[in-house]
Amino acid sequence: EDDDESDVGVEESISIEDIPQAFSHFTYRYTHRRFLVCDLQGVLSDSPPMFELTDPVIHFRSRHRRRGKFGRTDHGMDGIVDFFRTHECGPLCRMLNRRWVRRVGAQQRSSHLDGLEEAVSNLTL
Repeated sequence: EDDDESDVGVEESISIEDIPQAFSHFTYRYTHRRFLVCDLQGVLSDSPPMFELTDPVIHFRSRHRRRGKFGRTDHGMDGIVDFFRTHECGPLCRMLNRRWVRRVGAQQRSSHLDGLEEAVSNLTL
């Protein structure tokens, strides 16, 4: 899941299809391996170019091994493992994980995530 050591070369191109998978992997890394947003479906709008996504799945790795915090499709760590069983990092995936996640230090990411688990534990769906 963290095979991001190789550089993105000039000969490698990034396709539209790479974006949802790379974003899913990015959510896992950015949240210190606590959340994974996946099963991204939707359409790509032309003007301005952006994805309009519907029905994402959020898998949450709870410290208390609880599942289903984000609904029936939240399979916790099992869902995360299933995603990475089939995920193959492409150039965009490697670029995001190496150039962005590593440069934004753990301390800054932690400040974004402070209190997140507590807030999530208070959610009701």
